[in-house]
Amino acid sequence: MEAAEFRDSHNNISQSDAVVLGISTDAAAALDAFALELGLPYSLASDRAGEVRRLYDVQRRFGLGTSRVTYVIDPSGKIQSAYHNEFATKSHAHHAIEILRTLRDS
Repeated sequence: MEAAEFRDSHNNISQSDAVVLGISTDAAAALDAFALELGLPYSLASDRAGEVRRLYDVQRRFGLGTSRVTYVIDPSGKIQSAYHNEFATKSHAHHAIEILRTLRDS
């Protein structure tokens, strides 16, 4: 599960002075319960109206749910990486860590 992978990788991500923010079309109350259940050390935000999804041009998956995309955004607001993978959800956190390491070392 993508959220749990980011939870388990949170220390590695934090070492790069990065911030994790999960965004979902679920209601805020559902996200709060989900975060509590999984013990997430990062915030989740509700995008019920799909405004953030449209701003970042995230497509709907098969016309239903929103696609899974992980963005690494630098301090100036520039997108350094957009990673999309519907099926290997555990790969999102690993990819983000690799991008953060590359940015740190460059």
